[in-house]
Amino acid sequence: MSVQILTEEPADTLQVSRASIKLARQAIRDFELIAEGDRVAVGMSGGKDSAMLVALLHELQRMDDIPTFSIHPVHLDQHQPGFDHQGFERQLERLGITCEVVSEDTHSIVQEKLKPGQIPCSICGRLRRGILNRFCDEQGYNKLALGHHLDDAIETFLLNLFYGRRLDPLKPLTPTTRAEVVTVRPMILIEERKIAAWAVQHEVPVIDCPVCDTVPESRRRDLKGVMRQFQSLNADLHASVRTALYEP
Repeated sequence: MSVQILTEEPADTLQVSRASIKLARQAIRDFELIAEGDRVAVGMSGGKDSAMLVALLHELQRMDDIPTFSIHPVHLDQHQPGFDHQGFERQLERLGITCEVVSEDTHSIVQEKLKPGQIPCSICGRLRRGILNRFCDEQGYNKLALGHHLDDAIETFLLNLFYGRRLDPLKPLTPTTRAEVVTVRPMILIEERKIAAWAVQHEVPVIDCPVCDTVPESRRRDLKGVMRQFQSLNADLHASVRTALYEP
């Protein structure tokens, strides 16, 4: 495992809407995601979600009602063919942040483990989380913040319901048994469309995954279509599910 730093000193971050900040503060308060003195690593994938997450955390860091915490952006270079490294550096420059880069060839491992017709995302995700948890533990980061949002939570709930035969939503906070690191999801109450709009508004470069986005069949992608159909029946679908899953 090797580590390098990208970009210069942090600059002013890009403003996030009041509505998104309110929902993030609610998540932090209701689920106790951040405590005084936390050292929070932020998983930076190059996507829009982690980009807004780091900007959001910088804004929350300046608020009096949020415990004092530090932010440490981290990117795992998985040696995926076609990943836009230059685009990722442009994103970091646009955000005005520094970023630690952990280099680990998980792509080769995933390709070796794949069975015919199997989608690589689940294997890749487990490897990625394990490496990031280990890295955070070694560096003394006690929290790992990920950019999962409300649409991710709904899709995960439906996947577990339809295919896993269980009622199990995505958790705002997930401890790990192998390291003293807790995964937190401060954007779990925020709709994906709000994040996409933020990235467009601020002209933040968005780097797609060169592996996941080339997979022709995906249950999660299919569920996005199902969600659109549900929204035609109930325009307030996200608010309804947010209340059902995450509010007392």
